[in-house]
Amino acid sequence: MEKFRFFLSFSKAAFLLFATLFFLLPAAPQTTAISGVVNTYHQVLEIVPSKACLRITNVAVLDVNSKVMVIQMKGASVNTANNSSFGDTTSLNEAGNYEIGTVCRIIGDSVFLFHNLLNNYLPATGKVQLIQFAEYYAVNIVDTVKALSWNNSTGTGGVIAISVDEDLELNAPVYADAAGYRGGEYRLSGNTCSNTFPASGYTYNGNTTSPQQSGSFKGEGVFDITASISGGRGAPANGGGGGNNHNNGGAGGANLTPGGDGGGNSSITGCVNDYHGRAGKALSSWNGKKIFLGGGGGAGHSNASFTVSNGGGHGGGIVLIIARNIIGNGYSISASGQQGGPGVSDGASGGGAGGTIIMNVMNSYSGTVSIQARGGNGGNENDGGNSGRCYGAGGGGSGGMIYFNGSLPGITTSVSGGIAGAEIGPDPACNTLVLPAAGTPGSIAAGYAYARSTSPAGYCTLLLPVKLISFAARVVNRQVLLNWEIQNPEQAYQYIPERSTNHTQWSALAQVPADDQENRYNTRDENPPYGTIFYRLRIIEKNNAVSYSPVRTVVIAAGQPFSVYPNPARDLLHIQSDKIPYELKLMDSRGMLIYRERVLTNNRTITISSLQKGIYFIQLNETVQKLFIH
Repeated sequence: MEKFRFFLSFSKAAFLLFATLFFLLPAAPQTTAISGVVNTYHQVLEIVPSKACLRITNVAVLDVNSKVMVIQMKGASVNTANNSSFGDTTSLNEAGNYEIGTVCRIIGDSVFLFHNLLNNYLPATGKVQLIQFAEYYAVNIVDTVKALSWNNSTGTGGVIAISVDEDLELNAPVYADAAGYRGGEYRLSGNTCSNTFPASGYTYNGNTTSPQQSGSFKGEGVFDITASISGGRGAPANGGGGGNNHNNGGAGGANLTPGGDGGGNSSITGCVNDYHGRAGKALSSWNGKKIFLGGGGGAGHSNASFTVSNGGGHGGGIVLIIARNIIGNGYSISASGQQGGPGVSDGASGGGAGGTIIMNVMNSYSGTVSIQARGGNGGNENDGGNSGRCYGAGGGGSGGMIYFNGSLPGITTSVSGGIAGAEIGPDPACNTLVLPAAGTPGSIAAGYAYARSTSPAGYCTLLLPVKLISFAARVVNRQVLLNWEIQNPEQAYQYIPERSTNHTQWSALAQVPADDQENRYNTRDENPPYGTIFYRLRIIEKNNAVSYSPVRTVVIAAGQPFSVYPNPARDLLHIQSDKIPYELKLMDSRGMLIYRERVLTNNRTITISSLQKGIYFIQLNETVQKLFIH
């Protein structure tokens, strides 16, 4: 192999070439534009740890070789006594356990992972879900990317998980605000109360509104509340307590720090008892091993039919982003809690807590970007100047948790707690106001590594009887030739080569029947589009199991008489040209000429292993292409 020749200077022509490169080259076709909900969510029905196997719902939209998150959403144990200890966490159990894995095989509704499970999970009682990552080479967020809101009935949602090989560019936000645990539901109570036998308990059935709702709905958290204890001022783990009868304020939800108490009734006429919602309680991350949605705020008590309220604020969701670079463009990545609902001559509701954000960025942040997991503000309460009547505003939700894989970057971050709701227009004759409290700030941590297993699952190997020896894609006369070799073809039923222009949406090129005696196969993509093209091989076995080859990449540039592959490249670079002879040049990102050769053959291979990672330009005669070396 001919060695590279390095030059210390470059010609005026090379400089002019560099100056016009950005006009000659089209936008990088590897970048995918995304918006909306980009993940898929699957309820886990059963786990077989010995086989790294999860039985899930909606298996049809899950892909082999895809990156997934497994997380248990609930399952904590709490004190359920009807006293001030209600909701104290006695054990988190498996709640908050999570890990990242890769799908090895899908058979029926069973998903097998490449690695053994790192943690224990309890699908029957803990609401375990599997989230399929949105995976890209490079991505441009062109409209808001959202999380599907947490749904306790299905046990799914609340999470955004994105993995990008290169740049993640924000031209819109990544938004998991209010996607977490649900705030206490607003419910209009009957218009009765008692000062002699007040509603002083910590638990009530929040559904009972006639003759009165003694305690409004609590906010949701890691403990799954039953109907009989769904209302009242006691805080269920990280969910905020609801305000009791009459017109006491709901409390803020929590994450790893506590929320704020709700405001109390300080009236001197009518119902006068202060039984405000108690603040959501802080959870433990077990040194970062557990992650949580933000807790929901408790609902304020309401008995006036003219009141308009939204109940307790929902907590923030979970965001996990893996990328080489983040390009901010002034946008945000957020998982903040929602403000609690207001009250008019009624109790207002507590704010939701901030959620959890994990940023695993290998290289750099550029442009302006903010990352925030703020607590939601407590709802305001307007007493309206009613004589002798002063009611409770909502408590603030706590701030959430933000993790960075390296040192803290020089960007804007916020994990502030939600401010306490305001009590507006109280009668000065009332007793001393029982004001709500703000949620406490959350935390930001550096040097965090997200949880993933590195122990290979032996059962996965047993599930892969068809062994792919090789799969290659190369350009020949502006067609793409696909070749593959199989070690044990007798196990295969059919091969389906697939093509994609965005690494996400794939289309079948052909259906090639398997031959028990044939190891080598090939087919052609006779009309490939211009730009960067991705190819993979889908292998269907006789037992209907499906597996995929690694992805191969080629580039066919519009109006250009040559092709370069692979791109991105690492060790070897193959150049194919219809016209010979030609002059081949390779330049770095500054336009510096680093290699030149007169080529006399249609196919040329050069070694690039000595070059550093980055962007280069390759030129044949007067035509230029961008080249990525990684």
